Amino acid sequence: RWDWFDELDAARQSVVVQLAFQLGMPRLSKFEKMLNAISQGNFERAADELLDSLFARQVPNRAERLALKLRYGAA
Repeated sequence: RWDWFDELDAARQSVVVQLAFQLGMPRLSKFEKMLNAISQGNFERAADELLDSLFARQVPNRAERLALKLRYGAA
């Protein structure tokens, strides 16, 4: 779906896949600022955008784990 996806490391790809599975593609597509940051390789901003979302308020522990993967690329 996104041309930048294949350029991501496995941990960051995993975050996108997990979010797509949990939220569905239509809802994930609304995370425009986060997705834009990922596409630009700005993983700090992408993690911040994820944490500044309703998703993060609803499932804070999961969001924090995913944000760490985005930020550092750690598996």
